[in-house]
Amino acid sequence: MEITLITPTPPDISAFGVRIISACLKKAGFSTRMIFLPGGIAHLEHGGGYIYQYSEKIVKQILEISQNSNLVGVSFMTQYFDRAVQVTKAIRKRKIPVIWGGIHPIHCPEEALRYADIVCIGEGEEAMLELAERMEKGLNYYHIKNLWFRKNGDIIRNAKRGLISNLDELPFFDFALENSYIYDLEKDGICEMDINLFKRSLPLLCDINGDLKISYRTMTSRGCPHRCSYCASSVMGILRRRSIDNVIQELVETKNKYPFIELINFFDDTFFGGKDEFFEEFSKKYKKRIGLPFHAQCSPTTITEKKLESLIEAGLVFTEMGIQTGSSRIKRMYRRPTPNKKILGVARLIDKYRHKLLAPDYHIILDNPWERQEDVRATLDVILKLPRPYRLQISSLVLFPGTELHKKAKAEGLIKDEIREIYRKPFLHPQGTFLNYLIYLAGFCYFPRGLLKLLSRKSISRVFNLGNSIKLYHILYWLTERIVLFKKGVISLTHGDLARIRQYFLRQKTI
Repeated sequence: MEITLITPTPPDISAFGVRIISACLKKAGFSTRMIFLPGGIAHLEHGGGYIYQYSEKIVKQILEISQNSNLVGVSFMTQYFDRAVQVTKAIRKRKIPVIWGGIHPIHCPEEALRYADIVCIGEGEEAMLELAERMEKGLNYYHIKNLWFRKNGDIIRNAKRGLISNLDELPFFDFALENSYIYDLEKDGICEMDINLFKRSLPLLCDINGDLKISYRTMTSRGCPHRCSYCASSVMGILRRRSIDNVIQELVETKNKYPFIELINFFDDTFFGGKDEFFEEFSKKYKKRIGLPFHAQCSPTTITEKKLESLIEAGLVFTEMGIQTGSSRIKRMYRRPTPNKKILGVARLIDKYRHKLLAPDYHIILDNPWERQEDVRATLDVILKLPRPYRLQISSLVLFPGTELHKKAKAEGLIKDEIREIYRKPFLHPQGTFLNYLIYLAGFCYFPRGLLKLLSRKSISRVFNLGNSIKLYHILYWLTERIVLFKKGVISLTHGDLARIRQYFLRQKTI
């Protein structure tokens, strides 16, 4: 039995869901193909007017690769909904059954079954394996837990399975090159993966000296200790970790297979979750057997100085942390009640090791429909107290299906058209307002803080928010970004860093 797994992804090709499903199926003796369709969401816009469609050439190539498949899986996030629908419709015309998986279908199974034949409503490893085994043997499969089916116009809703408790029982993510295909930006077509294409498809991340390194992304856990009201990943349940030896063995095998990998990126939502002793042991084994610089994410309630010291000794060169908001009212709404005093204390802790770490990224959420101007000012006030240097990762709040805030917005009638207002809404480009633009400027560590504080006063911000301000501040944002890009380009040229320039222009071509 042949199974094709397709995923429209962001520009990187980590695609952990597809890779772990493929690994489980291969371990059981099934043949799989993986098709990665990396593409950004730069064209998405507030108002949801943009509908993405793959070219006829790309769709034809997808159909050619999957034509002998007995089952096709499509895994995606909400912003890739239009792309998943287009691919699914084309495949189903060939009478090949399609199963949807990923965060979006998990939260919207009935919607998913308007397009797909089957939808996975939870973790997919065991369900997909059982489905493949029963399909291959010609047995009835409509009772499989974690799967819903469309049959003769009706929906079969099966119960959920329990979460996988021992992650060490799963195989490592499938990063094999055989039967792996990717949309290649340079050739504007889907190509079979080879070592050179794989090498330049991996993310380039900074080492401690700012040099870009070819990086390997992995995850050491599932779930999260937080229950944020805006996060759709809460379906992954409580935090579960792979053992240290299991993670180290994956990295050893990856280094041996792909010796050009120069940096590891632990992509866990909260890598720092766990006891100090765990990270002391991890750090010792990592330093001894892996010895590569690495990136990892933290949160204000999980990071400690002991963990930070251990991980820096092992090779940590960069961390990022979610602040989200400085408003106590919005913190309660987000279920992230960490006081600003605690957040600033952690920021000072990270800054204490500035000679051993790159400038951290701090995450901020804007465009909350329940947010008032004083809430945004509170966020700016916290940002202006952060020790420099740092970078801000600013996003626009998207009311993802399945989240607590989505349910709240639906109940209050704030959502009129989910496709336009959510599925096609960008989360990387906040609305053009005066206070949003001030927060954007606060991300430039050379911008005078006193001036930002002055401009954020009610009497001044009220003046600058008059008229057609949204369009004005979008223009200002665009102009500022062009200046920043020009500066980065000049620096890259003077350092002979052509890889960084090449990567930028490839991303501009992204589908």
